[in-house]
Amino acid sequence: MAVRSISLPRTLPHVDRRFLLAGVLAAVSASLVLLLTQPPERTPILVAAHDLQVGHTLSAGDVGVRRVEDATGLVVGDAIGELAGYSLTVPLSAGEPLLAPILRAPQVVDSPQSLSLAVPIERAVLGRIAAGDIVDIYVTRSSPGIGATTSALAREVYVVDATVTDRPGGRNDVLLVLAVDEALAAQLAGAAHSGTIDVVRLGP
Repeated sequence: MAVRSISLPRTLPHVDRRFLLAGVLAAVSASLVLLLTQPPERTPILVAAHDLQVGHTLSAGDVGVRRVEDATGLVVGDAIGELAGYSLTVPLSAGEPLLAPILRAPQVVDSPQSLSLAVPIERAVLGRIAAGDIVDIYVTRSSPGIGATTSALAREVYVVDATVTDRPGGRNDVLLVLAVDEALAAQLAGAAHSGTIDVVRLGP
């Protein structure tokens, strides 16, 4: 009589839940340590590469880069970019950060006077004008027997500041501060009283 061999199921090794929990906790702890010890993200800012005097016109060699945790109020970037040609209103020592208020655009140097101009919001790109923009200005005048004619009054005028203000009756104005010279100031002042002004913002 043949005897059959019967295979008994193998007993799985017992896993101590305490060791399993300890391993999980160790992995979580390691992840937290890695997360907490990572250096904070730093933002590149522009600084003076060497001592700079008042009125100095910036070029690539005048600007260095430093990374900081908090870039509030500082000029963010890793290259001089559009600031080439800007000048300083205060001196800077090597390593000091550039600040927007101490930078003067080249257009302001060329046109050192400022003129305020209030334009209805619907005639000023619906208020989508900001400091640093370049604008063209048109004036429309009406003459007896001729009607209304529109002409370009000024090209590529630099906007020093722009705000939207309320006007009686619920209508809004865009209040512009423009960099002008003496001749342009006289033209704009006259146009504001003798015609209707439209402002066109240049660029994207």
